[in-house]
Amino acid sequence: MVDRLLRRAATDGKRPKVLVLRHLQHLSPDELLSLEGVIRQLDGTGTRCVCTVTLPVPRASRAAFAAVSGRLRRDGLVHHVNLRPLSPRRLGAMITAEMEARAEPALVDWLWRLTRGWPAAARAVLRTARDQGHVRVVDRHAHLVSSGSYACPSAIGELVLPVRETEGRAWEVAKAVAVLGPLGEAVPRLTAKALPVTEQEARALLARLAEAGVLRYRRSDSVWEYRLPLAGAAVGASLGPYERRSMARIAVSALWRGTARCADSSYLPEQLATAGRLVDPDRARTELLAAAERLAHHNGDAYDDHRAVRWLRAAADQTTDPVERPRLLLEHAKICLAQGRPEEGLHSLRLVLRAHRAPLRPDQLLDVCFAHLAALYRAGELTTLEKIAADGTLQHPGSAGPLERAVTRGCALLLLGRWREVRDLLGAVRRDDESGLLEWKAEFLVATAELWLGITDGTDRSRATLPARHRAGEATAAEVHSRVGELLTLGEIRRAEQLLADTGRTPGQLGLPSRMLIALHRGRPREAMDLARRSAVTGVHTCDAVQSAMYHHAAVQLVCGGRLTRAGELLALARARQPMLPHLLDSAQALRDLVHGEVERARSLLRAAVCRAEADGVVAGTDLLWLRVADVAMRVGRSEVLKECLEKVEGVARRLGTERAEMTRLVLHAAVHDDQGAARAARRLAQQRQQPLEESSVLAHLIRYGMGDPAMLRETYAMLGELDALMPRFWLRSLMREHGVAVPGRQATAEENERLLAVLVSEGLTNKEIAKILRTSEKSVEGRLSRLFSRTGRGSRVELAMAMLTGRLHL
Repeated sequence: MVDRLLRRAATDGKRPKVLVLRHLQHLSPDELLSLEGVIRQLDGTGTRCVCTVTLPVPRASRAAFAAVSGRLRRDGLVHHVNLRPLSPRRLGAMITAEMEARAEPALVDWLWRLTRGWPAAARAVLRTARDQGHVRVVDRHAHLVSSGSYACPSAIGELVLPVRETEGRAWEVAKAVAVLGPLGEAVPRLTAKALPVTEQEARALLARLAEAGVLRYRRSDSVWEYRLPLAGAAVGASLGPYERRSMARIAVSALWRGTARCADSSYLPEQLATAGRLVDPDRARTELLAAAERLAHHNGDAYDDHRAVRWLRAAADQTTDPVERPRLLLEHAKICLAQGRPEEGLHSLRLVLRAHRAPLRPDQLLDVCFAHLAALYRAGELTTLEKIAADGTLQHPGSAGPLERAVTRGCALLLLGRWREVRDLLGAVRRDDESGLLEWKAEFLVATAELWLGITDGTDRSRATLPARHRAGEATAAEVHSRVGELLTLGEIRRAEQLLADTGRTPGQLGLPSRMLIALHRGRPREAMDLARRSAVTGVHTCDAVQSAMYHHAAVQLVCGGRLTRAGELLALARARQPMLPHLLDSAQALRDLVHGEVERARSLLRAAVCRAEADGVVAGTDLLWLRVADVAMRVGRSEVLKECLEKVEGVARRLGTERAEMTRLVLHAAVHDDQGAARAARRLAQQRQQPLEESSVLAHLIRYGMGDPAMLRETYAMLGELDALMPRFWLRSLMREHGVAVPGRQATAEENERLLAVLVSEGLTNKEIAKILRTSEKSVEGRLSRLFSRTGRGSRVELAMAMLTGRLHL
């Protein structure tokens, strides 16, 4: 057919043609000679032929291929182009161009391991992974959501075509290698056992697949592998459920008997998890738990690796012990919740409540109920949570009495942010609970609800006794993390870190939002933003108090860096998740509006946020809200509003007793009463807290309120430079000129102004919007942009934005 097609093209001289012939490695020697003859006939015609060859060429036609190719090259009739795979660095650039978002290292590593850098395969996987939700973009960074999941691209047929085109037995062998390949020297024997072939036939079929370029035998560690890992994954995905389990059983049996070996320590537990009850369940359970614990120990105190969590769930499925199984399912669910995979945790918890609640003690059952409610909340099943909040009945009701139902209702109400109802409901529970079994759980819920309402007695008592109770085994890690998260939300970084130290915990054991707040306030903005993005791409569909604080600070950080569009997108994402503390997001949004020059919109937004918080009785976080109200008032020349802001913040500081609220009170008191002593006290407290971003903010506010001096201007300017806060430094330069303070480094200032302009352009802002932000004219912006394009060699906004995104433009 190829011969006829080429001859027809050679004789048809009406118009130029381009013929594309793919996979020439499949041609026989005779067909290659025929191809050579026709190509020579095409010489001098308008027809061109583009051919693709995938190495290695089969041994039977290798000599003929080399001879034909050599003669054609000698006569100038063929031009060879070697297409090499992309390096990991270039693969990252490709991902960035495809996704229009910077590729995070974990995504690049995953895609490179799967495709070895071949562009077509990488694009196919990336496209499908994005469509299936395995890759998500937050803050213009592309993240891999779950490295344990495999996205099977729609164009996978081409990748496995060389395998499927072989006769039936070779295809069956290829499927066996997808599972048994890591067992190396034992593969032929085990393949013969899995399929109706002899070991000799299996060896011959493996050799044929290697000749076809599908497989290769890695002698260094005796492993059969696919040349393109993606093809191996696709072939493995084509296995039916029983087929896959049967292969896994063969692998497990060989490893247990010692007739096969594997250097990969995760291979056996993976096959145990797949084989299920086709292998000895007791031994499988023991080995799965041991493997999960080893991996958890290697990664830290938590099961950070998704494989370990999968093995834990498999161990729970293997055990027949009526006591151990619900315990393992509960542990699995809690780890899933900590990792941001609430749907998986919810599945395990529902199984406990449906089929394994009988052996649980009342306190254990209540733990399961609480975890179930948390999973419902994080999975976004708020309608179900509302129903439970109405009557305290779970989907799988048991013999729970009125007190248990009341506590269950209280937990649901707490998760829904209905804190006044929690306090009213559970006060009666504490009075009626004669056994004391539910008292501490009710107290925990009430204390948490009251904290956000500005009543701190309960949480103060809890935190005071927490270290001793934790050492005695009476307080769980979850309680510690909850109390630490509350402190971080309120800005009490030092107290949070002290509580961690007193309970023997580390920041790395906290959830991503808490870790983000610590990193940000300790002057590590890059790390903080990375943690915020990682938290945002998890499977959590809601936004609790700590996450509300995380999104607020992340958005403020983006605004300070000039990333205004990104800040808006992040805030929209957070609002879609129904935040517990929405006024924190409103505060950040108001700052963004102020930067855009939308003062009236910011004022209206803040007033609505204040009214909503007061109507709900919420006090936590309103110190930041009132400080932003004061900023807007100063912007429009209404200094009398500062007195109201001071009165409100005084109430917040009195009720919460936090350093941040007190610091805010001192700043506003200094502004309202022209009190230099309060200004010095605010500055002193900011220095003691050792939080660079916060300290620079305090200094900037004091300067803006006329309570600063030239030394403070220089100090704040330098501090903001270390944080790469482009917008605040731009504003501060205006203040410095107004106060006659020299801005250090003329060349550095010009370069920073240029970088800020490039950032604003990359955010997709128009010249008019940029002019409004920079407080200049559109004509000035046009001139500066022309100079920027000329200096950087970028011909358009799109090119400039992509160069900024990929890091190729250094300003």
